[in-house]
Amino acid sequence: MKKALIITSLVALLGASAVMADQGFGGGRGMDRMKTSLGLSDTQAAQVDSIMQDQQARMKALHEETNQRIQALLNPEQAAKFQQMEQQRGERKGNRMERFQGNEQAPAAPEAGSYGNF
Repeated sequence: MKKALIITSLVALLGASAVMADQGFGGGRGMDRMKTSLGLSDTQAAQVDSIMQDQQARMKALHEETNQRIQALLNPEQAAKFQQMEQQRGERKGNRMERFQGNEQAPAAPEAGSYGNF
């Protein structure tokens, strides 16, 4: 039960982060859209960017902590599979970032047994 709750929480947290990115928060083109849409001054834009970078660092730390807590619950075989799943998630994230930056590629198909968009 705890394992399912941890995984569900992590998926929800990462999903919220993805939604924020899709809505124009974060650096690059998203920050430009946000600055234009809200009429932010350069100072405000720099402050928002700093806040978003802090949030990203916290999300990364939370993700790492969550992974450690999950791995502590797993037997060696499960831990190896979990590490493989995390590597695949990272590869899919890299593919999404390339597409977002204009380097169009077909999305990688999830392997059997992978856990959704995670």
